[in-house]
Amino acid sequence: MSQIGATLAGSYNYGEVARSILIAIAASYAALDLAGRITAARGWARAAWLTFGATAMGIGMWAMHFKGLLAFRLPVTVAYHWPTVLVSLVIAVLASAIALYVATRQEMRPVQAWIGSLIMGGGIAAMHYVGMAAMRLAAVARFDHLLVALSVVLAILFSRFALMFTFDYREDFRGTTMAKVISAAMMGAAFSLMHYSGMTAVSFMPTAAFPNLSDAVSISPLGNNGIAIVTFLVLGTAILTSSVDRRTQVEVRQLNERLEQRVVERTRQLTAANEELRHLSGQLLRSQDEERRRIARDLHDSTGQNLVALATMLGQIRGSIPSGQQKTHNLFSECKELADQCIREVRTLSYLLYPPVLDQAGLDDAIRDYVRGFIKRSAIQVEFEVSPRPERMPRDVELALFRVVQESLTNIQRHSGSQRAKIRIHRNPDLTLEISDSGPGPSAGVPRGKEEHRFEVGVGIHSMQERVKLIGGRLEIDSTSRGTTVRVTIPLGKERT
Repeated sequence: MSQIGATLAGSYNYGEVARSILIAIAASYAALDLAGRITAARGWARAAWLTFGATAMGIGMWAMHFKGLLAFRLPVTVAYHWPTVLVSLVIAVLASAIALYVATRQEMRPVQAWIGSLIMGGGIAAMHYVGMAAMRLAAVARFDHLLVALSVVLAILFSRFALMFTFDYREDFRGTTMAKVISAAMMGAAFSLMHYSGMTAVSFMPTAAFPNLSDAVSISPLGNNGIAIVTFLVLGTAILTSSVDRRTQVEVRQLNERLEQRVVERTRQLTAANEELRHLSGQLLRSQDEERRRIARDLHDSTGQNLVALATMLGQIRGSIPSGQQKTHNLFSECKELADQCIREVRTLSYLLYPPVLDQAGLDDAIRDYVRGFIKRSAIQVEFEVSPRPERMPRDVELALFRVVQESLTNIQRHSGSQRAKIRIHRNPDLTLEISDSGPGPSAGVPRGKEEHRFEVGVGIHSMQERVKLIGGRLEIDSTSRGTTVRVTIPLGKERT
C-alpha cells in the first residue's frame, strides 16, 4: 500500500460539536439521576434499574462519541463498519454498568473507586478507539502514542471524577436540581474533553488503495440527526421515568409517614385507654375488697354476735325445760345445733371474704390459717413451704397474693381431682409464689394454649391476672397431664407500675 500526498486536513462542524457536548451533559445528568433509583431499589428492582440505567447512559456516551466523529470533516468520503460500531456501543453500555454498580454500592472505598475508574476509563477509551477503527476511508490513520496515552489517562481521571459526583448525588433527596445540572455539565465537559483530546492523537494519510466497504454504511444528514433525536429520547425517557418513580416513592414515603403517625397516635390513645381501663379495674378490685372487708366485719361483728346470742338463749331455754317435756327439749337442742352451725358458717364466710389476720400478722400467717381451714373443708392435703419467711409487704401486694392462693386452691378443689397441693413462697431475688397440684383434671390431654379452660370459673383467672398486673407482677399457668402450677413473680426493690 502506497501513500500519496500530505496529511489530510480535517475540520470540525461546531454545531455537531455543540450537540455532542449537549448529549454528554444529558447522559451525565441521567447517570446522576438514575444512580439514586438504583441505590434506593432492592432485589430484582435494583437489577432492572441498573440494566435500564446502564443502557441509557451507555447509549448517551456512545452517541456523544459518534456525534464527535461525525463532527470531524475530512476531504474524503467516510463510511462506517456497522459491526464495529455496534461493538463500541456494547463497550459503552458495559462501562456504564460498571460505573453505576460501583457508584451505587453502600460504600465506595478509595481502592474500589480507583478500580472502577480504571475499568470505566479503559472502557471509554476502548469505545473511542474501537469507534475510530470503524471508519472506512481512502486514508491510513496514524496515532501519536503520547497523545493516546494522555487521552487514556484523562479517561481514567474523568471517570474517577464522575464516580465521585455520582456517589455524592446518588441519594434521591441530596442536593438540588441546579447542583445536579452543574455537576452534569462539568462531567459532560470532561468527557467531551477526553474525546476531542483523543481525536488530536490521530492524523490521516491519504492512500491510493480503495477502502473495504463491506458491511460499511454512510451516515446521511438524516441519519446524523436521527442519532441525536433517538439519544435524547432515550435519555429523556430515563430521566422522566426516574423522576416519576422518585415522586411516587416520595408520595409513598409521605403516606407511610402519615400512616405511621396515625398508628403512633392510635397506639398512644389505646395505651391511654388501657391505662384508664387498668386504673378503673384497679379501683373496682379495691372497691370489691373494701366491700368484702365491710361485709366480713358486719358478718363477724353483727350477724355473728347475734347468732351467738341466739345460741346462748336457746341453750338457756333448753336448760329451763322440765324433764317431762322431752319432745320440746329435743326441739330446742336441734335449734341450738342449727344456730351453732350457722355461727361456724358465718365465721367461715367472713374469713373467706376478708381474713383479718392478713392485716394483723401478714401474708405468711394468713395463708397458714386459710390452709388449715381449707384442709378441714376439702380433705385435700396442702403443703406450705416458705423460704425464707417474707417480710411485711404493702397491703395491696399481700392481698393480691392471698387472693391468688385462695382462687387457686378453690380451683384445685373444684376441677383438679387432686388430693394433694403445694404452696411455695421463695425469693431469688424476686418473690415467687407457686401453687401446684398433681391431678390431670378435665383439661388433661388438651394442647398447650387451652390449659386455662380449667380455671375459667366465673372471673377467677381474669381477676388473678388483673390483680397481679396491678402490683407489677407476672402470672404464669403451666398445665400438663401431671398437674398444674400457678406461678406469680413479683419484682422486689423496684418501682411497681
